[in-house]
Amino acid sequence: MNRLPIAFSRLPESMARLSYFHGWPGEALDRLASGAKIITLAKNDWVSRKGEPLQYLYVVMNGLIRLYLPLSNNMERVVSLVDKGNSFGEACLVLQEPCPYNAVAGKDSHLLAIDSMVFRRELGRHIDLSRQTMERISRHYMDTLRDTEICAQRSSVQRVASYLMLHQPTPDEDTFKISLPARKQDVAAKLGLTQETFSRVLSFLDKQGLIQVMGRQIHVENGRQLAQITSMRDCKEVEREMAP
Repeated sequence: MNRLPIAFSRLPESMARLSYFHGWPGEALDRLASGAKIITLAKNDWVSRKGEPLQYLYVVMNGLIRLYLPLSNNMERVVSLVDKGNSFGEACLVLQEPCPYNAVAGKDSHLLAIDSMVFRRELGRHIDLSRQTMERISRHYMDTLRDTEICAQRSSVQRVASYLMLHQPTPDEDTFKISLPARKQDVAAKLGLTQETFSRVLSFLDKQGLIQVMGRQIHVENGRQLAQITSMRDCKEVEREMAP
């Protein structure tokens, strides 16, 4: 993990272009920049490990960070895939608790790392920014509950169908497109599935005419039927049809 040199005068400008800081006043960005640095990561480089204290708030400038929980069977449970403009670490900094997950670069990435003390001090100056940060933490919490609900689905087909339907733009749109945010392996781990099972389910749904799969691009052809799969009480027949 290496620091990427950048002129201090340009750092607030770079921060202002990130969606995370939309609405932050310029003087607040200047003060944040005084305790910030940009870090460059190669794919699979570590950012933090479970149980370690976090010293920084991390905002992804480009690339992808994979947050995951290590499991006892040498597998992993992906908690979140953090992409450009999104962040991780706020809850740890606010509560001053150790990091509850491993954070690793899913691809070559650049992170903005903001010193925890500077970040906390700035939140104390601005009620609006504190409220905005609380909303962001709450959103992360709700997303985690949503993912937990998906993983509690009884079948792999239901998990994948539920994941695809999360990307439905509006309830009445029956066809829409999805771009997977990461490797199929990472998306599968987020759903509590192996990459092989995830790929097999996508292939099955494709053959049924419900979706079209083109690499990371997925075109949902029949959102209504996908939604019906998510609410089925018994998917044994569907699972038998999908079996190799």
